[in-house]
Amino acid sequence: MNKLFVIKALLLGSVVCSYAADDLSSAFKNGKWDGRIRLQYFLTDWDDNSATGKNGKDASGFAIGGSILYKTAPYYGFTIGGGLYTTQNAFNLTDPEDGVTATTSKDLFSRDPGSKYGDGFTTLAQLYLGYDFARIKTKTGRFLTTNPWITPNDTKMIPIAVEGIEIVSNDLPNTTIQFDYTQKIKERGKSYFDGMASTGDTPAKILNYYVGKENPNLYIFGVKNRSINNLELQGWIMHWDELVNQATIEGNYAIEAGDAIIGFSGRYIQQFDIGAGNIILPQTNNNDNNNKIDGSLWALKTTINLGNSRFLLATSQTSSDADIIAPWRGFPTYGYTRSKTQTDWNAGTTSYKAEFDYDWDEYIEGLSTILSYSKYDRDENKIPYQSMTNRGYGNGDTKQWNLDIIQKLSGDFKNIELKARLMNQDNSPTTLYPKETSNREMRLEANYRF
Repeated sequence: MNKLFVIKALLLGSVVCSYAADDLSSAFKNGKWDGRIRLQYFLTDWDDNSATGKNGKDASGFAIGGSILYKTAPYYGFTIGGGLYTTQNAFNLTDPEDGVTATTSKDLFSRDPGSKYGDGFTTLAQLYLGYDFARIKTKTGRFLTTNPWITPNDTKMIPIAVEGIEIVSNDLPNTTIQFDYTQKIKERGKSYFDGMASTGDTPAKILNYYVGKENPNLYIFGVKNRSINNLELQGWIMHWDELVNQATIEGNYAIEAGDAIIGFSGRYIQQFDIGAGNIILPQTNNNDNNNKIDGSLWALKTTINLGNSRFLLATSQTSSDADIIAPWRGFPTYGYTRSKTQTDWNAGTTSYKAEFDYDWDEYIEGLSTILSYSKYDRDENKIPYQSMTNRGYGNGDTKQWNLDIIQKLSGDFKNIELKARLMNQDNSPTTLYPKETSNREMRLEANYRF
């Protein structure tokens, strides 16, 4: 019998028993509501539409939606939480024909089977039973989670959610321990939960292998410790049944230097093949060294915080042995060299990033900007296990500029946040993938929280 089903049944039995309790109504009455109205407009401008098979069109999409979240007050440590999300074709301004040219904007709308570009949908992405005791918090059901492999990745209309169990403990001094067991995942453009090997970023041969089969479960365990002043150390392990193990270690250290705070960070990921290589056959299909996916990645960064500004300089490198498996939008280089649309953990990739953040609040209240430049040097002889850059292409080296402008309003409009995200991306064609995929992108977003 399905293990998660058994656990759900046991916990649901606890809830049913609780309904007979005299004070349960107050738990619902004193619950917390959170609401959000969200508008997003995406535009992708391709350098050469004909070469990419874009039929002479650029891509655009305009969506309106939001979410309603609710969580009961604790009752003997138990809580019930839920989250209803929706995204719709705003005023029917999005043309379904634009889906021919769409890449990053596809997640604004439904990607369910049978849907067309611009179709809206509504989904109950969160529905969980929580139980807290001492300094331990647990969730069972559907919920949002954050760890090195899975994140909500909430840059589109509806975030990623998982179905499983999560336990987070802060019982030990200066230490956080987290355990996640997940059986299913709901992608941003999907209304339903599916197996862990079903996502758009799952290596194609693994995805195809599990069509019609039960997907393997995922186990994640991590520890963060802050016992040493100014230093945070963390270690994580991931086990994906039948396929792959990964281990991640990271350190973050900060020191004061006059008015500045200087940070130094490093991350190392080691990947162990426990069956995925037999499915992918990377030597045969991807020009790797052998038919195993054993590989590694390291990343380093330095940050300087001074007054209203922050400067980041980062680099990362993936070994030439194998791509790092990362199907659930927990990007291996996030916080270091990863930039919008980029997959820089393919075998033989070296990346560089410089970023400058500035808070303009003393001049314009609530205004901040993020400016970055990234360079990705790829081994053009390697064929990626999964799609790269805008999900659809296996291009070579990339140079990318990004400018984010964030305006948080005040006064009567204090719950409104506006964002403009601009990107210019220069992709080099390769012998294996000779198409011209360079493009520019604009993302506009408005958020109202209530």
